[in-house]
Amino acid sequence: MIKVLLVDDEPLVRRGIRSIMPLSDFGMEWAGEASTAEEALKALDAGGIDLVLTDISMPGMDGLAFIRKMQTDHPSVRSVVITCHQDFDYLQQALRLGAVDYIVKTQLDDDSVHDLLGRISRHVERHAEAEQAELDPSIRKRLAERWSSLHWVAREELYETLSADTLRVFDAASWKELLTYCTKGEWQRFCPLLAPEIDRVGAQLGTLDSIPELLEWVELFRDAAMHRLCLTMYSEQVIASIMQALDLLRGTEDGRWSQSDICKQVGMSVSYFSKCFKEIVGVSFVYYVQEMNLRHAQLLLEATNLPIYEVADKSGFSDEKYFGKIFRTKLGCSPSEYRLQSRSKR
Repeated sequence: MIKVLLVDDEPLVRRGIRSIMPLSDFGMEWAGEASTAEEALKALDAGGIDLVLTDISMPGMDGLAFIRKMQTDHPSVRSVVITCHQDFDYLQQALRLGAVDYIVKTQLDDDSVHDLLGRISRHVERHAEAEQAELDPSIRKRLAERWSSLHWVAREELYETLSADTLRVFDAASWKELLTYCTKGEWQRFCPLLAPEIDRVGAQLGTLDSIPELLEWVELFRDAAMHRLCLTMYSEQVIASIMQALDLLRGTEDGRWSQSDICKQVGMSVSYFSKCFKEIVGVSFVYYVQEMNLRHAQLLLEATNLPIYEVADKSGFSDEKYFGKIFRTKLGCSPSEYRLQSRSKR
């Protein structure tokens, strides 16, 4: 059972909240109550509390200072804010400090309370799964790969599943770090056409610190990206098919997907696919695959001692001489020179 501490300086408010919240229906139970933050901190020091519902405006230490102190002294304890409409600015600060949700005193009814308790229960479950994910790094790696792709921008069901899986595993700081990494190059490489939207919306990411803010940011980016893609005048279905094609290409960086194979997978003719691809992605299919293969070759040259002919083959270039020519044209040096340069920088 999740042990819940209620903190509010008004006895009637505490009584009303306790009477309207069916904690047992959501795997929770009351662990006690406190009228001040100082009193609540003593209860936390005694242990046995998993979640705190706290008012913001209280005599002595206010709710924001209390949450900040809790984050330092009791980081495993979750917090939910009790607020009034006029406390919205304080509410945002509380969410940035790590509060997982909030209650508006003037809107307490059965439906809102059930929704709130459901969200809290799911958050606690996600937190437990996140701890498990720390023991299994492959879970985080798979989620990072799914975010790096932009297929979820064009398919609602993929986005909803990815968001739900992410919230079960990542906390705000680690998810922000992942999204920041994606905006620094991964997304622009995936779909060059979206570079302006990635730069513009990505600039807002640095000021965000809470899960609700990050969710809102992702929604904003998704809307901006789809708006830009739809300016190509292709249907959402065609856009989603091209995003699927990019995902298929990204899933194998050794150039083994031919254009005809991709077209069969997404159900498009080669000629129509080529036209759609260039206008929706921003570069031609041939150019895109070549750039992707060259990046894979760079990684192999940096991380392995494979012979150059084998690097070429594993990077989708069947001819070693052609590989060397393209590599020098794009990067200004031969594959062997690139390998030596990369090693000298370590």
